[in-house]
Amino acid sequence: MINKNETYHNVYDKSDIESFINLTNGLHDGYIIGVQYEHNGHTCGNPHLIDDTLSDLTIRIVVTSIENSIVEIKFSSIKEWQICCDNYEITDTSVFFKNDSDIIWTDDSSFNYYNRKNYSYVIARKMEWRFI
Repeated sequence: MINKNETYHNVYDKSDIESFINLTNGLHDGYIIGVQYEHNGHTCGNPHLIDDTLSDLTIRIVVTSIENSIVEIKFSSIKEWQICCDNYEITDTSVFFKNDSDIIWTDDSSFNYYNRKNYSYVIARKMEWRFI
């Protein structure tokens, strides 16, 4: 049985990625049901400044292969992101670190940058997740 309303699990290293993939069944048979982007890094004035470290993206995915559980993934300090609406079902997911600082999540099994452009993906400084 999945423990609902868990606290967030941080993804800091490869073992955290393996745990995420195993516990969420790789998001297999998952469907994105919610996306919320928030950017609090705009400063008014002269000059107008933008601080990308003050951005958050939350994605909610219902995973039918694990008792219709909802997985919430929260990313912070967003570098780049894209949610594709024409690819409804998630059959696989990949998470990896780029340059030992950025974390990349994609709803595809490929690590190739150009393949990733055909799927939903997020590049951020921080990733955490939980069941809700």
